[in-house]
Amino acid sequence: MTTEKRYPSDLTDEEWAVVEECLRGEDEMGAGRPLEVDLRRVWDAILYINKTGCQWAYLPHDFPPRTTVNYHYIKWMTTGFFARVNAEVRRRVRKKTVETRNRVRGSSTVKASRAPQNLPEESGFDGYKKVKGRKHHMVTDTTGCVLAVGVHAANIHDSQGAYPLLKTLFKAVPTVRRIWADHAYQGEELATWVKDTFACELEIVKRTTKAFKVLPHRWVVERTLAWLSRYRRLVRVYEKRVASSIAMIWVSSIRILLKKLYPPLNEEGCD
Repeated sequence: MTTEKRYPSDLTDEEWAVVEECLRGEDEMGAGRPLEVDLRRVWDAILYINKTGCQWAYLPHDFPPRTTVNYHYIKWMTTGFFARVNAEVRRRVRKKTVETRNRVRGSSTVKASRAPQNLPEESGFDGYKKVKGRKHHMVTDTTGCVLAVGVHAANIHDSQGAYPLLKTLFKAVPTVRRIWADHAYQGEELATWVKDTFACELEIVKRTTKAFKVLPHRWVVERTLAWLSRYRRLVRVYEKRVASSIAMIWVSSIRILLKKLYPPLNEEGCD
């Protein structure tokens, strides 16, 4: 059944079919009492918040109640469901792009984001970048698809944040054999740990000039960060919980990948 899109962020029928299949795999739509809420509209509501950056209390009334949407969002965030949906959509995108099917390599970078004063969890001050908030670590494959995400307080050094990030990466994608990384990850200790623990080479991509220059391999993950910056919920640290910050990144990544899988006919860019 075709459902009319109410907002540009809403899922199309083809996109919803992919998400619905993932939900069935989680037994969200299986046996038991039938759900009284339309999960498609729940997803549309989460995508609306993610794209516009609006507060939960300002969610338009044509969506399910915000308490219902938030309940499902917290549940999927806690169980890691958003990351699994991202992995499934990424698999389909890579399968569609035949020439990159066997090229599983990673590019990693770190970004500091400003935060409001009332964050109760994981917030600090980065003395080098003069930013109070959190740092976001990210690993993508050679096509720019997000593989792993890490978030921690800004006062923790980048290289220390790499350890939990890479553990998450290799748990999800154990076949990675080379990672090109930002100079913030340089250091013999980290490179040796990656090689001994995961049999993977960590190669630091350094700047050769102060002038603007596209860096080999690094540009891939920087382009992904530019895509993600179009989603206003990620522009600043609006999430009080670190898990929610990570979940919102996965939601944005899912939206981008679905548009790659089913390119919009009458829209410009990667919205």
